[in-house]
Amino acid sequence: MNTDHFSEVFQQIVDQKAKAALPPPKPRFAGIDIVKILACFLVVAVHFFRNSEFYSMPITPGISILAIYGRFFTFNCVPLFMITTGFLMKNKQLSGKYYLGILRVLCIYIVISLICVIFNKHYFHLSYTSWQVVRGLFMYSDAQYAWYVEYYFSIFLLIPFLNAGYQAMETRGRKTALLATVILLTMISPTFYIGNVRADQIRIFPGYFARCYPIGYYFIGAYIREFPPKRDLKHKMVYVIVLLFSLIYVSTMTFWQSLKNEEKNFTWLSWHNDDYAAWPTVAMSTMLFLLLFDITIKKPRTAKMLSTLSNATFAAYLISYVFDCIAYRHLNESVKEIPKRFWFAPLVVPFVFICSMLSGLLIERIYERADQHLREDLAAIRKRRTRRIPPNPS
Repeated sequence: MNTDHFSEVFQQIVDQKAKAALPPPKPRFAGIDIVKILACFLVVAVHFFRNSEFYSMPITPGISILAIYGRFFTFNCVPLFMITTGFLMKNKQLSGKYYLGILRVLCIYIVISLICVIFNKHYFHLSYTSWQVVRGLFMYSDAQYAWYVEYYFSIFLLIPFLNAGYQAMETRGRKTALLATVILLTMISPTFYIGNVRADQIRIFPGYFARCYPIGYYFIGAYIREFPPKRDLKHKMVYVIVLLFSLIYVSTMTFWQSLKNEEKNFTWLSWHNDDYAAWPTVAMSTMLFLLLFDITIKKPRTAKMLSTLSNATFAAYLISYVFDCIAYRHLNESVKEIPKRFWFAPLVVPFVFICSMLSGLLIERIYERADQHLREDLAAIRKRRTRRIPPNPS
């Protein structure tokens, strides 16, 4: 009998038993990563409607109603990012270390802003002075999608104080009352009207705090983080029903309102729902978040991949402007009729998303390497200074 073969078989049996004895890997919560990746994809998708000139197309039965459904579903992109911010930042406290956390966003923003300036200069033959470039950084205009950066900087400065106010509500009931009040004043009040004639409609709640809706989304995320609902099929079905009802309602109302827009040739018109603060969008984005945020992944490699893609979504979002310009310039020049451009959406949107995500991954990787080298250099400097300090005389 071949002893080597016997030893090999015996070792395989021992390895299999040892592997079976090990506890299975714990599932990792990858839902937030999935939410961020989906939100980034929806950002690219919602830009299709503007860049394909959908809003200047007369609304008619047929492809128009399907386009309206698609537009409002993709409109959940930014609210998903805002809810995620509240979910992830709920426990942040005021400290010097906290404020250093903005450096990553700031560095990536500056780099992509300069990339956009260079792209516009060579692709569109625009001219910039040094002052215009510097001014564009502070005015959030060098990178064409940088309005989100301005929002993030603002909410970042408020987060420690928002968290302190939220935690001051000691019971769940009080926190629920805080959340409901903020949603009412910043989301429902500005967009909830009654009446079928626009000129005669009534807004039954004050809408003075309309532009404060990001705070409402932040508290939604924070509340879900502290009081996550049960993970069962019954709850998920409720989320799906609310999502579909909100989508059908807002799409149907917009279709009806657009058909009444005779003065502008029946083009897109949504009286009060074309806003991130509109209650149907709040309902849809919250339901989408609840459907996805608690997804778990058992395979570490898959979880790692999702985490890597998730970290690159901010850079991908900003850099997507470059690929939007390239893709839609070719699309609109090749396909003159606006309705026919929708047939190319399954090609254009994934193309822009993949190019943006690959670019975002590269920019994120460069930043991580630069940050790592900087930390190592600073650590080496501190170490050399420590060695130079003479010991205290005894």
